[in-house]
This record gives sequence, structure tokens and C-alpha cells, in this order.
Amino acid sequence: MRFDGNLSMVRCRPAGTSTAVEAVLDDGRDVIRLVWMGQRRITGIEPGRALTVEGVPAVHRGRKTIFNPRYQLRPGEPSSS
Repeated sequence: MRFDGNLSMVRCRPAGTSTAVEAVLDDGRDVIRLVWMGQRRITGIEPGRALTVEGVPAVHRGRKTIFNPRYQLRPGEPSSS
């Protein structure tokens, strides 16, 4: 599935030996959690950034989640918060 939206939160999740970048994509109607396993930082993945992601959503710990989604940064600068 394909989702377009803005990243409302991005963080590095060091969980023992399982490091990941975790983000929340908000499309104005719904939010989906994005998790890139084995990453500490991904250039361009930052709060406010417009993004298109593709992947198979699953419910993980009660939240809609896509693990290791393909993504495309969309034009525009992240909003400063």
C-alpha cells in the first residue's frame, strides 16, 4: 500500500541490540508508524518532512505499522517546530 503524509515524529530507538529509526506519518486522516530496523539515522527523515511510503501495514502493539518501508522524500522543507 502507498501512503502520503508528513512526519510528525522521528526518533532513534536503541532497544538492546535492535536499533531502529521510528517515525510517525500523518496524512491528515490517520497516522501510521514507520520502523526502519538496523538504522540509527536516515538522511532526510526528520519531523515535518513530506514523504511517500510503500509497504505492507500490520498491527504491531496496537498501532498500524510498516516495517522497513520504501520511501520517497517529497519536495518542501521540513517545518521548524
